Amino acid sequence: MDIDFKGLDPWDGFNLALSLKASFSLPLFENPKPNVFVKIYGHSSGAVFKINGKNTYYRGCSLREALVFSGAWFNPLENSKKLSRRKASYIYKFWEVFPGLSIAIDPWDLRAMFYSIFLSKNTRYHVNTVHWLHGMATVAMHEEKLSSLDPRLFGRSYQLAQLSEIKQSLNKILNNITPGFKLIGSRKAFSYLKPKLLSLPYVGSKSVHAFGLFCLGLTFFAPTDRHLMSIAKSAGIVEEDAKIPEKRLCLKYDCFSSFNCPLFKACVTAILMRNFGTMAGWLQTATYLYGALYLSRKLDPINLLRK
Repeated sequence: MDIDFKGLDPWDGFNLALSLKASFSLPLFENPKPNVFVKIYGHSSGAVFKINGKNTYYRGCSLREALVFSGAWFNPLENSKKLSRRKASYIYKFWEVFPGLSIAIDPWDLRAMFYSIFLSKNTRYHVNTVHWLHGMATVAMHEEKLSSLDPRLFGRSYQLAQLSEIKQSLNKILNNITPGFKLIGSRKAFSYLKPKLLSLPYVGSKSVHAFGLFCLGLTFFAPTDRHLMSIAKSAGIVEEDAKIPEKRLCLKYDCFSSFNCPLFKACVTAILMRNFGTMAGWLQTATYLYGALYLSRKLDPINLLRK
């Protein structure tokens, strides 16, 4: 190990590669060789992470930044101890398939992170979204330059066309936010941003909740769409009458205290927030990975789906 690398010393079993694979920050990294990840965009650009056996090392950023970028800041098993035995059993079931999975976030590169979330709609994230945004990140290198790029130059998809349409309005919203550590865990920042982002065309509740999870580290948010809803119902995580969040209601009601929301009892995001607390976002992330990596290939290694 190079002398300028420092040990990350995360919790036991932490898996950097898997955590980045599950994050919307993945396109902001390059993987030049096995077990090496280099941040190529924005804050702490040039930071390097290395995996050597069971150990993870970093250079080019502070320890606190390394913990946040890598996902090591959040310990799923420690947080699961707060759950009832039945609810924790769902976490442990997914842990069998994805041991060491955590939530890698980026509270600095807000524009790029939102792009990643927005461009993931109705497409294969690891094939298309990562390709599109990695191309933009490589050209732009930082947030200011990214704001001036035309997304349509990087592909012909309708997602890129829609992003180009809302880009100017998005810039005005994000330019009023100071990125950095202070955003992590900030309900105030989320409550400010949510109605503004939802007011944009093509931006739904899932995208805003994903922004809260992967930029603000609000891990009790479970970004949900119909695909993930079907998996959660089949696995028994939520009841059959659960519903996905509705944009019109999310615009009107606060996610933290809106007991008057007509969908409060049935909304899957609210249900998971109540039932799983700080583990809701992790559970949703694991569910997404399971669907993308296994169920999409008609595999079900932990017999998740009801027969």
